[in-house]
Amino acid sequence: MSGPERGALFVACETLRDFDEAVARLLSDDRDAEPIPVWSGDRPELLRGISLAEQVYDSRRAPAPSTTGVVIGGPLPEPLRRLAEPLARSWVADVSDLPDSGSVLLVGAYADLRSDAVQEVIDRAHAQDRPLFVLTGRDVHTLSWMVAKQYGKVVPHGEVGMISELDTLAPVPGTVWLGAEEVRHQDVQSIALGRVWSRVLFHGNGKDDQLNLGQFTLCGLSPAGERQPGADGPKCAYGLGCPKPEDKLIPARHIRAAELVLGNCFSGPLSDHAMYDPKYVILLDALDGPAQTVVATLTACDAQRPENLAWLTDTASRGSAAGAINERLTDINPYPSFVQIGLQSSGLTEQPAPVQEEQETADAALHTLGARLSGLLDSGLLNEEYPLRPRLRQLADTVLRDAVRTVLLSPPDGGAALSAIAAETKSLDLALAQRIAKHHDDPVLQFPTYFGERSVAEEPVDLDWPCTCGRPLRSYTRRGRVPVVTDTVQAVCARCGDVVNSHDDAPELHVKSAERTAPGESLHIVVEAVPLRAGTVNMGIVLPMYLDARVRPALRRAQVAAGETARAEFEIEMAPGATPQAYYFTPYAVQDLGISTRRVHFTLAGSPTP
Repeated sequence: MSGPERGALFVACETLRDFDEAVARLLSDDRDAEPIPVWSGDRPELLRGISLAEQVYDSRRAPAPSTTGVVIGGPLPEPLRRLAEPLARSWVADVSDLPDSGSVLLVGAYADLRSDAVQEVIDRAHAQDRPLFVLTGRDVHTLSWMVAKQYGKVVPHGEVGMISELDTLAPVPGTVWLGAEEVRHQDVQSIALGRVWSRVLFHGNGKDDQLNLGQFTLCGLSPAGERQPGADGPKCAYGLGCPKPEDKLIPARHIRAAELVLGNCFSGPLSDHAMYDPKYVILLDALDGPAQTVVATLTACDAQRPENLAWLTDTASRGSAAGAINERLTDINPYPSFVQIGLQSSGLTEQPAPVQEEQETADAALHTLGARLSGLLDSGLLNEEYPLRPRLRQLADTVLRDAVRTVLLSPPDGGAALSAIAAETKSLDLALAQRIAKHHDDPVLQFPTYFGERSVAEEPVDLDWPCTCGRPLRSYTRRGRVPVVTDTVQAVCARCGDVVNSHDDAPELHVKSAERTAPGESLHIVVEAVPLRAGTVNMGIVLPMYLDARVRPALRRAQVAAGETARAEFEIEMAPGATPQAYYFTPYAVQDLGISTRRVHFTLAGSPTP
């Protein structure tokens, strides 16, 4: 064994004996003076990776260990086992012995990482939201190198970068950012290879052997070994050259990064899932390089801007980079797409998470708004001449355009899109409420009958609040038979009939009023609306066409929190010549294009004002 260069962090050992002695010295060293040994064996190309790593790491660290480790395949050589032992708090003999909690570390050569050996563990860890780490390589020598790199601490001047041929949105502040436009016009090769990265993510289309970045290609072709007889390979394996410009290739093993993310489909398949011979698998080429952590994809995935942001901001809180990406990806790929080779990298620093609205709430609000727009525009309820139709159609088109996850899950773009939709919805709510106040026969008020005839009623339930006459109310939801028929709710009183009609999840209405008045007098009304979502509630009262009276004011608006009561007071001024008989009035509330109505009966007594 040749002695290490002065100050070198890593030392290459050609023989197992040299490696054994170097590991013993390292583990007995209490001054961090001994270099970290690598059993390079007959792998001269590993020496280039070790040399590059000296530019990425400047000192030793004690990596945070996994909860439980297990070796996949045959036992590790004894000195390698000792070097790997501190990387897990405890070790078990078989994957079946893994506990049901805590993080997991799988260690083994790439050939042993077959689906029948590890897929169940990967799936279980993903389902249980447990960090999973893997240490592997094309052979025992790369595996030795991966174990050694876990002890390196990245240099303080390492940069954080994201390079994507697919992301067209605004750059992320505080990072070296090359989006789709920059990838088309800048020298991606010199940027990728010319910097030392704490963390860097490459994002593009690709497969086992490559990741495309415009005219540039992150390439997995390795000088290690020979292609196995009969094994498949890409175009270059058959002497047909590279499908991309060879002067624009970026060897994955030459990227000087502590953490490297290969954000393309099939960049890190299990060994029995790989399409190509290991000589071409981009993951294995990257592991031969300086990166102590490589995050790659097990299979096809749809990772885009939301996943890039999750990697940037959520890795620390999620416990692993792969876990952060997989968690964000579950809305479209509900399976473990990414796997992390290596423990948490030393390049990880806390990034402030962007502020964004709770996604589950935003999704529900958009879904409800979209359904209501469809009911208004496409069900036949409103004819083509309806005055608000152009604005409703424009909002529907905006919702469809901005509901795409790459917008909604990408602050600040998602926040801006939701704010714009909310602002236009609020404006349309007011316009709709004003039309109802002025046009008591507005066709939008026909929704209970129109939608009800095209719906199926569910089992009725007793409400815990009564009709204004004091009698019990029974309520039932009516589900549209076809998607464009919006779900509605109706409540029935045995005396007053169907007194509540509303869109499903529209504000709940309560009304307080006297039961009798006289011509020339006023009826004082208190309307209370309780919305499920925070926002502005518009309230008014519709009178029957045959009642000679007017409502003051025409409309009330209230800004309230979710579940808070919006309260408005109205006066119905009866004309002196109003005909005595039984009447009703209909308070209504409008929010997020959802309408609630409440029919209230009263009697106009027969003593007109002189």
